[in-house]
Amino acid sequence: MGGDMMYQVVIVDDEPMIREGLRSLIPWEQYGFSVTEIARNGKEAFEVYQNVKPDLMIVDIRMPEMDGLALIELIRKSDRFTHFIILTGHADFSYAQKALSSRVDGYLLKPLDEEELIGLLNQIHAEIKSRLTVNVLKEKEQLWKREFFIKEALSGPIEKENVEAFDVQWRHYGLQAEMYRIILVTVPESMEKVHAHLSSVTVNKKGALPFSFSTFNGMILFNDAIQSEKETVAYIQSTKGYGAIGKKVTDPQDLYQSYEEAQYLLNQTFLFKEGTCITNEMLAEIQESKTDSRSEFSMDHYVKNLSITITLGHVDSCHSLLKQFTNELIRNKYDPNQIKKNIVHLYSMVVNQLVLNDSRRLKAIESTQFSSSHMYDLHHIHALTDAVIERFTELIRLVYTGGKESTIQRMVDLINKQYDQNLRLETLAELLNYNPAYLGKLFREHTGEYYNTYLDKVRIENGKALLLDGYKVYEVSEKIGYKDVDYFHRKFKKYEGISPRAFQKKQITIK
Repeated sequence: MGGDMMYQVVIVDDEPMIREGLRSLIPWEQYGFSVTEIARNGKEAFEVYQNVKPDLMIVDIRMPEMDGLALIELIRKSDRFTHFIILTGHADFSYAQKALSSRVDGYLLKPLDEEELIGLLNQIHAEIKSRLTVNVLKEKEQLWKREFFIKEALSGPIEKENVEAFDVQWRHYGLQAEMYRIILVTVPESMEKVHAHLSSVTVNKKGALPFSFSTFNGMILFNDAIQSEKETVAYIQSTKGYGAIGKKVTDPQDLYQSYEEAQYLLNQTFLFKEGTCITNEMLAEIQESKTDSRSEFSMDHYVKNLSITITLGHVDSCHSLLKQFTNELIRNKYDPNQIKKNIVHLYSMVVNQLVLNDSRRLKAIESTQFSSSHMYDLHHIHALTDAVIERFTELIRLVYTGGKESTIQRMVDLINKQYDQNLRLETLAELLNYNPAYLGKLFREHTGEYYNTYLDKVRIENGKALLLDGYKVYEVSEKIGYKDVDYFHRKFKKYEGISPRAFQKKQITIK
């Protein structure tokens, strides 16, 4: 009988030698039984029965206080499953036969015969096993029916004509509560293992009912069910999986609404780190997060500022800008593929801008290119932004080999190469986390010029070269960063003493 469960036996006899002799007569475990208790009379035996609820009781027919038949009749009033074997002597045989009407399994004459006992034990073992197998199948059938009923309840609104039948079934399964929620779980373990874990969470704890669907497991949480919820969240964290909790509903007919919300939340795992149990409040917090109100959501804005921060070698500002960019995408409710597509596109445009600003960077930058397919394989936004920041950091390392230039020298390099951009001191100060006045002071100490004066002079020098190449004045104005041609006129005359057109004519005459 190795591997089978042991069935419990209680021996009841007023003679100590019979009790102990019967206990040691055979190797009980070999036949699938274990002697768990002994009793000296019917009264004591009934107390043992109430505590142990044994599978088999071997009872002497003649005992003080309460005899064997009285004990059996008392137990039979509420229990039709416990098995009985009667112990009797020859003088009591006719009296023992009365026990057959109380549905006993057999009797043994004293002195006991080992073979007769073993025969009865084999018969009783087979009957118990058969009954328990049937019970298990019935229980499984009930669980399947209940799970099917729950799936139907979660699939959508109950039709009006089915509402009454639904309420009856709900009460039949004992699912009444004041409030309900759905929690869904998906972790990197087999469905069976997850369901077993959720079932173990609810064992001996009221307030939660596990269920299993084809792609995820879940539980109905009744009322608060705080302990079951805590244990499930801890399980999600430990397995680095994901969970989602739907909204509270008071009517079981509305449970599908909690389920649909939990499903929607579980589809947002891309926005959260592994091990998170997502709630609607958490998602709302992300989607409502505000970026700097002065920064409009446009690809050009982020491309320009990221190329500047990379040129200035400022990793923290890169990270901050990328976070703003992804927050904008999330706030506008882009789906995961759209977010990935936009981030990959942003990276490509920043690289192109860096090369456009300085073609000497091309060779170094080409080595940092990475497959966009790799980006699409990443499962959450944090991994995606970390990967892009890693590439931006690598760009900074390659563009500035050695990385010894000071912040101001990098600003000078930036002006010399990107003078056509809108390079306001306030913008650079914000990107570099400097106070604008302090940054301007550092710049003047390093260059001997005010920031705006230095920028104007670089623009005018490059404008002169373009004028000599034959470009029209308005074209030169745009190419060197002055959007207003009249403003360009004033600046040019301030530094050169004549207008751009006059300068162009004078140089042509000299040639």
